[in-house]
Amino acid sequence: MFRNAFEWERFLAVRHRARMTRFGGDCMAYCLLAMGQIDVVIESSLESYDIRPMIPLIEAAGGRVTTWDGGRADNGGRIVAAGDPRLHDEVLRILDGP
Repeated sequence: MFRNAFEWERFLAVRHRARMTRFGGDCMAYCLLAMGQIDVVIESSLESYDIRPMIPLIEAAGGRVTTWDGGRADNGGRIVAAGDPRLHDEVLRILDGP
Protein backbone atom coordinates (compact mmCIF):
# COMPACT_ATOMS: atom_id res chain seq x y z
CA MET A 1 0.00 0.00 0.00
CA PHE A 2 2.79 2.43 0.88
CA ARG A 3 5.10 2.30 -2.11
CA ASN A 4 8.26 3.96 -0.85
CA ALA A 5 10.23 4.64 2.31
CA PHE A 6 8.79 8.14 2.71
CA GLU A 7 5.18 6.92 2.71
CA TRP A 8 5.96 4.02 5.05
CA GLU A 9 7.87 6.28 7.46
CA ARG A 10 5.05 8.83 7.60
CA PHE A 11 2.43 6.10 8.13
CA LEU A 12 4.51 4.62 10.96
CA ALA A 13 4.65 8.04 12.62
CA VAL A 14 0.84 7.98 12.81
CA ARG A 15 0.68 4.27 13.66
CA HIS A 16 2.88 4.77 16.74
CA ARG A 17 0.22 7.15 18.12
CA ALA A 18 -2.75 4.88 17.39
CA ARG A 19 -4.26 2.20 19.60
CA MET A 20 -4.85 -0.18 16.70
CA THR A 21 -4.15 -0.28 12.97
CA ARG A 22 -5.42 -2.55 10.22
CA PHE A 23 -4.47 -2.91 6.58
CA GLY A 24 -7.03 -3.33 3.84
CA GLY A 25 -10.71 -2.69 4.06
CA ASP A 26 -11.00 -0.64 0.90
CA CYS A 27 -14.45 0.97 0.62
CA MET A 28 -15.60 -0.67 3.86
CA ALA A 29 -13.03 1.34 5.86
CA TYR A 30 -14.51 4.61 4.61
CA CYS A 31 -18.04 3.44 5.42
CA LEU A 32 -16.94 2.49 8.95
CA LEU A 33 -15.34 5.91 9.26
CA ALA A 34 -18.57 7.64 8.23
CA MET A 35 -20.47 5.51 10.75
CA GLY A 36 -18.10 6.50 13.54
CA GLN A 37 -16.71 2.99 14.00
CA ILE A 38 -13.12 3.96 13.15
CA ASP A 39 -11.32 7.28 13.39
CA VAL A 40 -8.88 7.60 10.48
CA VAL A 41 -8.11 6.05 7.09
CA ILE A 42 -4.68 6.69 5.56
CA GLU A 43 -3.86 5.46 2.08
CA SER A 44 -1.56 6.20 -0.80
CA SER A 45 -1.78 5.76 -4.55
CA LEU A 46 -5.59 5.76 -4.71
CA GLU A 47 -7.27 6.36 -8.02
CA SER A 48 -9.87 9.10 -8.25
CA TYR A 49 -12.63 6.52 -8.70
CA ASP A 50 -11.58 4.91 -5.40
CA ILE A 51 -12.14 8.04 -3.31
CA ARG A 52 -14.66 10.29 -5.09
CA PRO A 53 -17.77 8.32 -4.01
CA MET A 54 -16.55 8.29 -0.41
CA ILE A 55 -15.97 12.04 -0.02
CA PRO A 56 -19.65 13.12 0.19
CA LEU A 57 -20.46 10.29 2.61
CA ILE A 58 -17.66 11.21 4.99
CA GLU A 59 -18.28 14.95 4.77
CA ALA A 60 -22.03 14.48 5.33
CA ALA A 61 -21.15 12.58 8.51
CA GLY A 62 -19.03 15.54 9.68
CA GLY A 63 -15.66 14.17 8.62
CA ARG A 64 -12.93 15.50 6.39
CA VAL A 65 -11.04 13.98 3.43
CA THR A 66 -7.93 15.49 1.83
CA THR A 67 -4.60 14.57 0.40
CA TRP A 68 -1.66 14.24 2.80
CA ASP A 69 -0.73 17.86 2.10
CA GLY A 70 -4.26 19.10 2.83
CA GLY A 71 -5.36 19.44 -0.79
CA ARG A 72 -8.50 18.23 -2.51
CA ALA A 73 -8.85 14.45 -2.57
CA ASP A 74 -10.91 14.25 -5.79
CA ASN A 75 -7.98 13.14 -7.93
CA GLY A 76 -6.82 10.39 -5.58
CA GLY A 77 -3.21 9.90 -4.57
CA ARG A 78 -2.16 10.03 -0.92
CA ILE A 79 -5.40 10.31 1.08
CA VAL A 80 -6.23 10.88 4.73
CA ALA A 81 -9.81 10.79 5.99
CA ALA A 82 -10.99 11.35 9.55
CA GLY A 83 -14.36 11.48 11.21
CA ASP A 84 -13.36 14.52 13.28
CA PRO A 85 -11.82 17.57 11.56
CA ARG A 86 -9.59 18.24 14.60
CA LEU A 87 -8.19 14.73 14.42
CA HIS A 88 -7.74 15.17 10.68
CA ASP A 89 -5.61 18.26 11.30
CA GLU A 90 -3.54 16.39 13.89
CA VAL A 91 -2.90 13.51 11.48
CA LEU A 92 -1.89 15.97 8.74
CA ARG A 93 0.69 17.48 11.12
CA ILE A 94 2.11 14.04 11.85
CA LEU A 95 2.21 13.11 8.16
CA ASP A 96 4.01 16.37 7.42
CA GLY A 97 6.91 15.16 9.53
CA PRO A 98 9.15 16.57 12.20
